Parts: sequence; C-alpha cells; structure tokens
Amino acid sequence: MPRHKNKDREDIRSETRSLLLQAATEEFAREGYLGANINSISKNAGFAKGTIYNYFDSKRTLMLELIAEIANGHMEFLSQRVLVVDDPAHRLEVFFEAGFAWVTENLAQGLVLFTTLNGPDTEFKTRMFEAYLPMFQLVGQEILAVGIDQGIFRQVEPESTAGLIMNIYLGTGSQVNERGEQWFPPKQVSDFCLQALQA
Repeated sequence: MPRHKNKDREDIRSETRSLLLQAATEEFAREGYLGANINSISKNAGFAKGTIYNYFDSKRTLMLELIAEIANGHMEFLSQRVLVVDDPAHRLEVFFEAGFAWVTENLAQGLVLFTTLNGPDTEFKTRMFEAYLPMFQLVGQEILAVGIDQGIFRQVEPESTAGLIMNIYLGTGSQVNERGEQWFPPKQVSDFCLQALQA
C-alpha cells in the first residue's frame, strides 16, 4: 500500500480520536463520569454510536486517557509560560497567573479535573496524580529549588512544599463561576505563597 495512504489513515484516526476526546470532555464535565453516556459522546463528536469503541475499550479507558490528555495540555500551557522567566519568585507568580488562565480558558477540562480530584474513584485519582507529577516537578525543581539555591526562598524541602503549592493552586483554581471568573485573584494567591517562602 502506498505510504501516503497510510499517512492519511493515521491522520484521520488521530483527528477522530481528538474529536472523541473533546466530546468526552464536554460530556464528563456536564454529566459527571457516572452520568456520561458513551453513545452521546460518539454522536456529539459527529460519528456513529459505536465509533468510540474503535479507539477506547470502555468508558473507564476513555476517562483514563482523558485525564492524561488534560494533564499534558495543562502542563504544556504552564511550562511554556513559567520557564521563559528567569527569576524564581516571578516564576511562581507566572505559575499562578497561567494556571488560573488555563482554568478560565478550559472550563470543561478544569471541571473534569476538579470533580475527578474530589470524586470517590481511586483509580482515577491515582492516574491524575501520575499524570500531574511533571507539574509537581516544575514547581519543586524549576521554581522552589532554584529560588532556594539563589537565596531568594528560605530553606524548605522542595518536594513537600511543591505539594502544598499544588494543593493551594488546585484549591483556589477550582473556585470559578460558570463564566470562568476566579474568586481569588492569582496575584493574591502568589503573594500569599511568596510571603511564606521568602528568605
């Protein structure tokens, strides 16, 4: 078979998978995992109602894939903004600004994230923790450890302090109305963290 036909087929599969994940995001955000309907996801993506099973074995597999997809996009969004800044204190400010902006710009994904974190399913929570490890490392190694080395932050244990900062981010970042407006300004949250970290 010609190589370009295989490439076209791969592109179609990739686009279909992407459309199914987008539809799943909206469905899980609106209905929750238990209320989500797999056939509705296929239809809302523009496909016949069995299509989703060509890409995902089950609703659970779909949700696990979606968690990884959300985490990857979230991490890419933040790291692209944080790592271009040199000063670690400013990096922390940008982390909260960009993190809150991500929630506002990705309300459905944010809702899936926050309801999963607060839900009862331990497998989903474990996948969420694994998928978000790079973000913990971003905070711990690229913000806190750098700030400690430069004498900007006091001596703290970067890993556990990164966990606290992530809890603050996820807790305050989840406080949005239906239009994506934050209850807490990111500057207020970053200032709170910086006061606690200052050497």
